[in-house]
Amino acid sequence: MNEKHGRRITVKDIAKIVGVSATAVSMALNNRGSLTPARREEIKRVAAELGYVPNAGARSLRGSHTRAFGVVINYFNNPFFRDFFTGMEEVTNRIDFSYWVSQTRDDLEKEQEQVRKLAQLGVDGIIILPCSKETSHLTELTSRFNIPLVLISHAIGDLFPAVVADNVVGARMATEHLLAIPNRPVLHIAGPIAAKSGIEHRYQGYCDTMKKADKRFNSDNSVFFVKRLRAEDGYAMMSEILRNYKLPVSLFVVNDETALGVLNYCYHHNLRVPEDISVVGFSDIDLLESLNISLSTVSIPRREMGECAANNLLSQIGFSYQSKTDFITKGSITTLPVSLIIRDSSKII
Repeated sequence: MNEKHGRRITVKDIAKIVGVSATAVSMALNNRGSLTPARREEIKRVAAELGYVPNAGARSLRGSHTRAFGVVINYFNNPFFRDFFTGMEEVTNRIDFSYWVSQTRDDLEKEQEQVRKLAQLGVDGIIILPCSKETSHLTELTSRFNIPLVLISHAIGDLFPAVVADNVVGARMATEHLLAIPNRPVLHIAGPIAAKSGIEHRYQGYCDTMKKADKRFNSDNSVFFVKRLRAEDGYAMMSEILRNYKLPVSLFVVNDETALGVLNYCYHHNLRVPEDISVVGFSDIDLLESLNISLSTVSIPRREMGECAANNLLSQIGFSYQSKTDFITKGSITTLPVSLIIRDSSKII
């Protein structure tokens, strides 16, 4: 340990000698901020002369990186991320990177708080599942702190690099499949389309397919919106749907967890699946293995999404890793292919 008068040298010691703030010293040592090259080099020179050693918990001794990044998701118990983290670790383990995970509970203020905390910890980058299209805290992250980031599942225009599923195509495949089941309307349980682009694109794919099949299609009569994408929301929405439509009906549901609520409602109200209600979800999460009926769904390559997101972030940081699979990238957005898996919940009888 390098010490001054029996204690560790700190950024405040360096700041006092150079005549700048401790924040400026931290920025200079991390190669961030808008300091002049001369001032940055002066700070580094003084730090070297004093024998300054960064705290091991915040800065790796092997280089100028912490070799750690943050991952911000909606819920720790979201089964979507089991395979996602497996794919991500295939990349990080090869180059000895670690990561910290935090949850937002799909709340913007919580997301902003978690992003700020990770920035203060000095992470090398952040992978984030955004809960809205708000960008101020993300712009601050990249411009003020010079921390790269990658969005997953939901892009925000072309502002930031993003890895997403082909939601429009997936919705089209699900809707076309349900349209092939005769003598029943095809309805859509949609999510907050104004807040999340991935959810908006599923809605768009459904509407485009329905309009192609029927020029008289009116989304006002066929789409039912839930505020959150949870099982309880799907369960609660079923009573409204059945007040407006007689059985049988077909439902394309925005995600699998919401579809789980639909299936639970059917079970508790003695409705037959697929005889009375045909259901197709989106994501193909592991939770579906516990259902008493197998759910048809659009499968997202979650493992590949984790690998692609980690590889994208690390390439921005300056580390290269050759991905096993090539995906379509347009601008800053990488789109992963999806596939329709037909199971018992939408079998054509």
